[in-house]
Amino acid sequence: MKTNLRLIGGKRLQSPDNIHTRPTTLRVREAIFNILNNRVQNSNWLDLFSGTGAVSCEAYNHGASKIIAIERNKNNSKICLKNLLSLQDIENRKNDFEVICKDVLNWTKPNYERNSSSKVIDLSKLKFDFVYLDPPYDLNCYELVLNQIFNCNFLKKDSVVICEHSPNIFIKKSTLWETVDVREYGQSRLTFLINVQHT
Repeated sequence: MKTNLRLIGGKRLQSPDNIHTRPTTLRVREAIFNILNNRVQNSNWLDLFSGTGAVSCEAYNHGASKIIAIERNKNNSKICLKNLLSLQDIENRKNDFEVICKDVLNWTKPNYERNSSSKVIDLSKLKFDFVYLDPPYDLNCYELVLNQIFNCNFLKKDSVVICEHSPNIFIKKSTLWETVDVREYGQSRLTFLINVQHT
């Protein structure tokens, strides 16, 4: 188990000792939360392909109200939970977050019974302000997952979907979403999307 992963502010997190997990870099996380600024406060956050949970932990530390992390790999989901449980004042907020070990490609299907996957939070009523989508860069599932996300009922009218992806990948245009910002940081690109109904 490696512990060289750090949060903004310096706290160490656990990460798996393998080459298959690519935690979002500190530079990218700093950029995300600088861009979003105080909008994270009291927001509901969905972290897809959460891995070690670094982004979920940052959302928690920046004041998110509810956090759902979805990670298919059992070992990674356990590490994600451990990292969240290591945060400050977590004992008083154990009903405010949940790590769900499920396949994102299934969990985001519009007809999927998401509430049955939760043991803590009533997902039938929860709508997310922010969705962070960070699949393995070579999985090439952005269009599929985005179509499912924007066809689900868990977004608000002004929700923001943030995609982390390789600079070689461009998020295609759609009648469902609009690109409002694109930023590039080394080997990572961030694309910010909103529901077209927002405009």
